[in-house]
Amino acid sequence: MNISAYLANCVSNKIPVSFSKYGDGEYYCATGKITHNCDFDTCTNKLQNELIKSFKYMVDECENSYIGLWHDTKNMEYWQGLVTKKINWADYHTIIIDIQDMKREDNNLEDKLRLFTSIKQSPLKKIIVCNPLLVRATKLLNIENMFQVPLRNWFDTHLDELIQNISSVIGEEQFILITCCGMGAKVIISELTKKFPNGIYLDFGSALDLLCTKRDSRGRDYSYDEIVTVFKELLPDDWEDEKYNEIFEYAKIHMGVHLH
Repeated sequence: MNISAYLANCVSNKIPVSFSKYGDGEYYCATGKITHNCDFDTCTNKLQNELIKSFKYMVDECENSYIGLWHDTKNMEYWQGLVTKKINWADYHTIIIDIQDMKREDNNLEDKLRLFTSIKQSPLKKIIVCNPLLVRATKLLNIENMFQVPLRNWFDTHLDELIQNISSVIGEEQFILITCCGMGAKVIISELTKKFPNGIYLDFGSALDLLCTKRDSRGRDYSYDEIVTVFKELLPDDWEDEKYNEIFEYAKIHMGVHLH
């Protein structure tokens, strides 16, 4: 189920909701079948255990919580076996723009752009957790608070302090939290949902990589120029400023390492 339009409505009307993507990396990490995902983010024992706990909490304990389903639906049986409630499955690419969207084969692109627009225009406090290369996202979506984590292997050493620091800026206000930080993002969403159930939690994953860094980290089959054209109404005036060139060069080497 594609819920892009529904998430946009939740943002516009300040309705608490969560969307978390559990892909192949999360599945193989939770089942102990790999030592790292495609980004070479290590599957530690702590991450494995917390991913399982987080999944259970988001499905069995949370209202209006959706799980992005990886394309290989054989994983569904495993995840459903962890929980007692029926999982609210949603398309893995509910936020990520894929090649089918670019070909305008359905209305998904318009729904996704509506979601991005609703976030940018929202008066709610906005928080993003991401690597430093995604700094342009703050201007793209009018995000006030950015918490940076390393590109990979931050979970065991940064999680507790990260939750504490994010909590300190939330206060009693309703907010939108965007995560672009790999497998550990699911745990961040779960832990903060326990403390702040009225939040809007959106797991972007790699959705902003190409647009913000000019580096295709996932083999999207479309170019930077094409995605810029799609987002042209949302881009700030200094989007192509030379001050970002260092980011672009660094991203060429350090993002999408499995595609090199």
